Amino acid sequence: MISLLSLLAFALPAAAPSAPVAFEPQTDATSGEVPIIQDLGNAWRLQFDESKEAMNLEQFIKICQRNTAINFTFSTDTQAVLKSTKVQMFGPKVIPKDEFYSFFQIIMIINRFVCTRIGPEHLSVVVVASLDSPARSNVRGDALYITAEEVDRYADQPATLVQTVLHLPNMDVRTMGNSMRAMVVDPNTMQLVPIPESNSLILIGFGSNIAALVRMLRLMNDVSEPEPAILPEFEVIPLEYAAADEIADTLEELLEASRRATNTGGTPQAQGATGRLQQGTTETKIMVQPRTNSLLVMAMPDDMPRLKELVARLDVDQIDRERNYHFLSLENADAEELAEVLTNFLQDASRVQGNTPGGAGRQQGQASSSSTEIAVVPDPATNSLLVAAPRSRYDEVLDLIERLDRRQDQVLIETALIELSGRDVLDIGIELGGADIPGGDGTGGFGVSDFGMSTFSDNDGDGIPDVRVPNIARGITAGLIDGGSFSLPVLIAASQERRNTNVLNIPSVLVNNNGSALVTTLDEQPTTTVTINGAGGQSQETFNGYEKAGITLSISPTISAGKYLRLGIELEVSTFQGSFSGAIPPPKITRTIQTTVNVPDGDTMVIGGIIVDNKTDNRTQVPFLGDIPFVGVLFRRTDDTEDRTTLYFFVTPHIMHDREFADLAAFSYKKKLQAADTIGASRVRIIDDRFGADSEVLDFSGFDVPVYQAPDHGAVNGADIGIGSEEANEMLENKNSDN
Repeated sequence: MISLLSLLAFALPAAAPSAPVAFEPQTDATSGEVPIIQDLGNAWRLQFDESKEAMNLEQFIKICQRNTAINFTFSTDTQAVLKSTKVQMFGPKVIPKDEFYSFFQIIMIINRFVCTRIGPEHLSVVVVASLDSPARSNVRGDALYITAEEVDRYADQPATLVQTVLHLPNMDVRTMGNSMRAMVVDPNTMQLVPIPESNSLILIGFGSNIAALVRMLRLMNDVSEPEPAILPEFEVIPLEYAAADEIADTLEELLEASRRATNTGGTPQAQGATGRLQQGTTETKIMVQPRTNSLLVMAMPDDMPRLKELVARLDVDQIDRERNYHFLSLENADAEELAEVLTNFLQDASRVQGNTPGGAGRQQGQASSSSTEIAVVPDPATNSLLVAAPRSRYDEVLDLIERLDRRQDQVLIETALIELSGRDVLDIGIELGGADIPGGDGTGGFGVSDFGMSTFSDNDGDGIPDVRVPNIARGITAGLIDGGSFSLPVLIAASQERRNTNVLNIPSVLVNNNGSALVTTLDEQPTTTVTINGAGGQSQETFNGYEKAGITLSISPTISAGKYLRLGIELEVSTFQGSFSGAIPPPKITRTIQTTVNVPDGDTMVIGGIIVDNKTDNRTQVPFLGDIPFVGVLFRRTDDTEDRTTLYFFVTPHIMHDREFADLAAFSYKKKLQAADTIGASRVRIIDDRFGADSEVLDFSGFDVPVYQAPDHGAVNGADIGIGSEEANEMLENKNSDN
């Protein structure tokens, strides 16, 4: 451990009294310990001994004196306390040399010692005294006086007692002194004395505490600074159109209403040219100068611009009464539907506006009239709207009408209903018959098998069937003919039916976005009612309406922002199973699809399908005999039936974007070409007299019409508009071959 003598050997012999004395730390060569203080150039590194033999405060004061050249002294009683107080600090500490005295004061105040500078600066001596000594009450009297501007210099000296005078012109120092006394922890070292005559405070305390207190008091003083007095302004406002006395009366009523609102609603705030006027200490006055038709106005500076703006708005030339009735022709929307939408919206909007906090403060008359100040009436004959609205609201209504009257994109929807059905029937059976008819009183026997392939008939009227007549033959019908009693004792019938049906329905329809379309194709069969009248049993057959079966398609498209379509589809397919006979219609099968799907533009998507597969195995036989192998076929009839039905529904939507209908014209022209291939160009020209040439043969080189090739997805390609018909056909053929 470094000895006390080595600690005291740091001073240079020729150091000036007013400058810090540099010293070089030394270590004990025998111990090899780290020195307590090391010179790092611009800073000192302190490493106090943490053992019981640590440095005391008296030694630490001498180190501070050598580093700062400040003279210290203390009483004998204080010296004993300094020697007995050890400096305890764990770990090293690097301190800038110019801040060493501040660090010294931190150590001293921690150990309850105060440093008081006595005398002028060039002769001053710092007296170190203990705050725990009996003489601590006298410490406050030795506090160093500094001006309020010098307080910040002592903010880093927590052990130096200072006193200053702080002037607070915007505060009551008596009240402030009473409030701040709660911050005085030790009255021996800190005191606040109010001086009401100069509105000042005498502050005594440690440098760091006084600096913080002064900053806080100055902040409160700045906040309490009163606003400067505002003087009213005078303005002469000449009028060009309005009469001065009328404008003055209007402004006086406005000011009176503003004063009443101020008295009941608190401090008014400026709200634009027509808002409530701010009331200052001077009341606004308005006087009339009839000779010059002017207004003499006295008002506060904040009120004057709003008053002048109000006068300018009132001093306008009288114009004709504005027209509140308007006639608007619609281009795309239906007048009756649009009028209903607007009326409902305006009524709901007025209710919502009345329920808002801003609307609650309105007068009842104003709130009720807002819902009836606009009227919209449709004229179906001209598809127009008659609108009654004030000028302030008409622009809003006109904007709504223009937005709602925009032409909607159209959607061309092509659908395909494919129905594949098949029927396989195999019917094989054998019927036997034989009889032994005795003569006279003899006894004979007979036996027959009947599976519905034939019927018996009694030709000679003896009550015994003697003829077997086959039913309507299908396939092959064969038998054995006997010249005796039975003409057909053995009957063999075999038939097989195979039927395949392929039905393709391709309905297409053009519909507006968010609209709905209905496509129907029905087979209507008449039905009758048979009525028996009178005792004679005469029957009367009357018409009883039609039974309908076919295809009914309802579809509603909605175009999304991503060029997808939302389709609401309702499809019903019904077919008769058999032919009509009389009043009873045949059975009818109905298949229904109802769904909502999202499909991309231009793609063919399957929406739904139905697969039905019915198989029936029917066997009629003589018990036991029909089960005998090989022989059993003579005693049974086998009827196997298999019905298959497959139904698919495809849809291909096309969005028609072009505002000039070029894409729709291209699609229509394509359909005309297909119709011309089927029915001939001459018949197509009955529909469109501008289609093709005059020859009976469709010659594409004889004319050139604008053709638009619809893209697979997305927007219109301008390069596809205006191509020739031959090039259009070639493009279509290439596209079909690629697919």
